[in-house]
Amino acid sequence: MNRARISVSRGMTLPELMVGMAVGLFVTTIAISTFVSTRTLNVVNSSSTRMTENARLATETLHTDFRAAGFAGCRSLEDRLDAPPAGVLDSGLDAGLITEGNSGVRGFRGTGSAHAPALPDVIVDLPTAYPQPLRNSDVVSVRVPADNVALGLISTMASSSASPRVSPGSAVAKGDVLLISNCKAAAMFQVTAATPNVDGILVHDTGGALIPGNSSTNLKHAFRSDATVYRMQTRHYYVATSKLRLGTNSLWRLTIPAPAGGTPVPEEVASGIDRLIVTFGVDTGVTPDSSVNRYMNASEVADWNFTGSDATDWDRVLSARVQLVAATAEDRMAVTKQNYKLDSGTQTPTDNRLRTVLTEVVTLRNGAP
Repeated sequence: MNRARISVSRGMTLPELMVGMAVGLFVTTIAISTFVSTRTLNVVNSSSTRMTENARLATETLHTDFRAAGFAGCRSLEDRLDAPPAGVLDSGLDAGLITEGNSGVRGFRGTGSAHAPALPDVIVDLPTAYPQPLRNSDVVSVRVPADNVALGLISTMASSSASPRVSPGSAVAKGDVLLISNCKAAAMFQVTAATPNVDGILVHDTGGALIPGNSSTNLKHAFRSDATVYRMQTRHYYVATSKLRLGTNSLWRLTIPAPAGGTPVPEEVASGIDRLIVTFGVDTGVTPDSSVNRYMNASEVADWNFTGSDATDWDRVLSARVQLVAATAEDRMAVTKQNYKLDSGTQTPTDNRLRTVLTEVVTLRNGAP
């Protein structure tokens, strides 16, 4: 009986223990491997989702402004081609404003060492606290309405140099650039009155410290109460080093004049944007027929001999093809460097981030027939 008890209470043999440990180690290894793989997949998916959302935001922002570029009220395309908005602003693109022509678009090709044409002073002279545009990425400027609200004139101007009047209580502030337009004429000017929101009188005197200021008070047309007034801005888009995520790039925007009359400072629109390439659909015909004959980069548009007038040359632009390169914020998302195609060439990055290229063609609504 004692022998039977001893036999029943005997422990595991060494082979049994080794087999049990091997099975347990195998199960643990599988569990750890599954956890690591799931966690890695979750990180990659999360980074890819953020990259896609950033790219979508950048694309939609550019799309919206390109569609509104060159807004000139209710005037027909033929009228605008014959007589673009009369500009009395004292300076143009170097001060950050597109004051000439109908298209409301200007571009600057990033060649890798510089931009062609040369960048406006307002971008070159950015405050040192903000990064400069990357030289391998394009810069594009668009003139658009600041908002969707139009102000109606409440009385006919006594002369073409008189101050237009709108209802008091508007959002117009000193320094705003305004477009006044009816179906026959249009003009752009800068408000010099101290409190135009109080009395609604849109004084636009010459001289003073405002930039760019007005070169004349003559708007070339005495607008009646059928005219409307819009606040206008020129928005400059470029890619530069991000201040929010070190080691990455972002799409930046500089708005002139600044909202609410403040000091113009760049703002990060979308992070994770590595490059911006814009080519323009141009009507290159001897006789313009409002159809795209060729796509050109900004340097080619500026150098093309249409009529000898730079402003008129950009008026031949009817569409824009936008290419954006978006990248994940985190490195080592891929095992190897991920090549991608951009601007008819293959690009090889220096890191292991995931990237995607978005391409969209946008018709400039205000330049279309």
